Amino acid sequence: MPVRNQVKPDTILKTFWKNNQRFADLFNTVLFEGNPVLKPNDLQEVDTDVSSIIKFNGHAETVQRILDVVRKTAYGVDFIIWGLENQEKIHYAMPLRHMIGDSLIYLKEYNEIAAKIEKKKNIVHRMNFYQR
Repeated sequence: MPVRNQVKPDTILKTFWKNNQRFADLFNTVLFEGNPVLKPNDLQEVDTDVSSIIKFNGHAETVQRILDVVRKTAYGVDFIIWGLENQEKIHYAMPLRHMIGDSLIYLKEYNEIAAKIEKKKNIVHRMNFYQR
């Protein structure tokens, strides 16, 4: 009886593109005409779960997105999020899905930075209180 493989193409592609050298080579080839602008050592892995709660005018809604491969590069205070989604078939809504995913990534980054700033404010406020 032959052994059946239970290998999913999506998992193979995710594993393949998690290699920073391959990831950088793809973006350098497609976006920068083969020039080595994006350096593998500059890439930082980012959590692929960008699920979030979106609140607006008293309404809240949860949105769940899990992306295939996401990296971040930071240049001082500027950073760039690089994402890669694998697909087997043409999906005409993919640009919209990418925009939503990108927005959720930036929302997550914003919330993390805002929480750090708020924490610093609370620490400074407590320090000033105790110095009186």
